[in-house]
Parts: sequence; structure tokens; C-alpha cells
Amino acid sequence: MSAHYFASFGAEHFSAIAIVVGGAIIFVWAARRATAPQTRRAARIDRALRWTLAIACLAAEVNDLVWLLGSGLPLRHLLPLHLCDISILLAPVVLLTANRTVYELLYFWGIGGAVQAIATPIVWWGFPDPSCVLFFLGHGLILTSALYATAVMRLRPAPRSILRVWLITNAYGLAIIALNWALDTNYLFLNWKPATPSLLDLMGPGHWYWLPLDLVALVVILLCYLPFYVLDRQRR
Repeated sequence: MSAHYFASFGAEHFSAIAIVVGGAIIFVWAARRATAPQTRRAARIDRALRWTLAIACLAAEVNDLVWLLGSGLPLRHLLPLHLCDISILLAPVVLLTANRTVYELLYFWGIGGAVQAIATPIVWWGFPDPSCVLFFLGHGLILTSALYATAVMRLRPAPRSILRVWLITNAYGLAIIALNWALDTNYLFLNWKPATPSLLDLMGPGHWYWLPLDLVALVVILLCYLPFYVLDRQRR
């Protein structure tokens, strides 16, 4: 297949969304069914799936970094500091240790960030270009890991997780602003907006989009928590 530009909201984009999101849901649904009985066999399946996902996340991130190194970009632009880079590195920690604090970050950053990234991807070339494959593969693994930890490992955020994750996100953003200023980089897209279509295009010129972006981050966190709020209300 010849190289071609990736068209956001075109047939290729919607196909990628269907494959990534549908694949994540089917994988987690099948895993939940296979591990539901409290048996040794179910425990072995769960352990194997968690290790498989953890290794796949690390392999995807390493492959992405190797590909970027070969692209000729300066090293200062290739640090894994975007929220999705952090999320794919947190996923193995959650999958293998079930750490609840790290899970909160994976859940809110992973689902909120990965879904937004899949909806408005920063991809220039279409399939089968490595940049396209690695982008959707990596974000699909983040989404799958967050859903697996929630639906199969039975981890969940608490109400206090909302404020905690929002404050951690703000603290991280402030650190990244300083780093961007020092290195002339654009991590978290806090120096300038991406060239591809994104929600940031609706948030004002210059750096005025920082404030609405922070509010959107809080709204996304609240939306991610909404299913648990509804479930708790139904149980009460």
C-alpha cells in the first residue's frame, strides 16, 4: 500500500477507532468471562493476560521511541513526557502490582487521554506507515489496560480520586511548562497547539487556552468517574 496522508474523521480514521475501541472492549469482556470463576485455572489465565498486556505496553513504547529516534528529531523532543507516554508506562505497574494510587492515574489519564487522542490523532501518514500503526496500537493498549484493571482486576477510583488526580495533573503541567520553556519543546501541547485538528483549536489564541484546558481536564475526570457515581447511586 502506497504512503498517503491520514485524513482525520475519514473512513480510515473511523475504521481505526472501531478496531481500537472495539478490540479493547472485546478483549476485556472475554477476559472477564474467562477469569470470573474463582479457580486456579482462572487465576493462571488472569496472570498470563496481565503479563501479556504489561509486556505489550512496554514493547509498544520502546518501538515508538526507536522509531522516533530514527526520524531525525532532536532528542529533547523525544522524551516520554506526554500523558499517554506516562500512562503506557504506568500500565505495567498497575497490571502487575494492582497499586491503587497508580491505578487512579492510569484510569483517568489513560481513558481520558487515550480516548481524546484516538478521536483527534496526531498522525500525518495513514496505514501501514509505522507512525500510524504505533500511534493507534499504543493508545489501544492504554485503553485496554485501564479497562482490564477496572473490569477484571476490580480496581476502581474513589470520590476523593477526582480532586487528587486533578491536582497531580496540574502539578505535572506546571513542571512541564517550566521544562518546555527550558528546552523549547511542546510536551502536553502547552507551548503551542498541534498542527492537526484538536479540542485546543476551540480554546482561544496564544496561551489563553491553558485555563479552559484545565477546566476541560476536570470535566474529563468527572466524566470518567460518572459510571461509578451512577453505579453507587443504583446500589444505594
